[in-house]
Amino acid sequence: MTDKHPTIAVPLTQLGLIEARGADASAFLQGQLSNDVRRLGPQQAQLSSYNSPKGRMLAVLHLLRVSDDAFLLELHASLLESTLMRLKMYVLRSKVTLAAASDRALLGLAGPEAAALLAELGLPVPQAPLACAWNADACVMRRIGAHPRFSVLAPGTRIAQWRERLAVSTAPGTEDDWKRLDIEAGVPTIYPQTQDRFVAQMCNLDALGGISFDKGCYTGQEIIARVHYRGAVKRHMTPQRLDSGAPAPGTRLDAGEVVDAVAHPGGGSLALVVAASP
Repeated sequence: MTDKHPTIAVPLTQLGLIEARGADASAFLQGQLSNDVRRLGPQQAQLSSYNSPKGRMLAVLHLLRVSDDAFLLELHASLLESTLMRLKMYVLRSKVTLAAASDRALLGLAGPEAAALLAELGLPVPQAPLACAWNADACVMRRIGAHPRFSVLAPGTRIAQWRERLAVSTAPGTEDDWKRLDIEAGVPTIYPQTQDRFVAQMCNLDALGGISFDKGCYTGQEIIARVHYRGAVKRHMTPQRLDSGAPAPGTRLDAGEVVDAVAHPGGGSLALVVAASP
């Protein structure tokens, strides 16, 4: 952000989208993800995890309901193909189709003028974290975090038009800018090198509302539930300021294991690190 344009617009090309559609889409996702899909409505997104049978996260995602029988799973683009292939393995006879939603794109807006700029574009402005508001085929989601931050989901052509309009009143943001905001908000991202490394509670997904403990069975549920009821997690994720440059996800430091990290404007880096609880 700059003094002239304290609000940034970020093309969120680092995120990918999977569409799940069909009469059994809700039931299928209910058996795969850590949150309770039955409670998901069009006006509220869910943070959730996709886990291995060992109860360790293969992806952290945001789930949106598009219609009664259609959902979008937003996750890091580096995991899209492997997650899609793995989910397809479990479809069996369920009436659900899974595919990359390549016709849609995501745009991020963050900063003090973000809400006003959305209104200028004729878009709704949801107020609570993870609240969603739809305008035709566009969805605005309020992201988790203390600062005003929104993502806009829409067909790629409309996103391109809005980016052009916003260019005069925002600073161009980068993937690192958005990553820094996620880290400041304590929202973890799973990458290929950190798949199957962390139980969801290690990365505070329970505190972020990303786990339902009364929804019934799903992949990895037995381990995640055991950790919850026995209080067996001895390591938790915390934000840490590092003097060094940003270490790669999965790097083992004296301070713990890196979930995510990004350069800090003041020098060094800001990281989310899973470390032993004091």
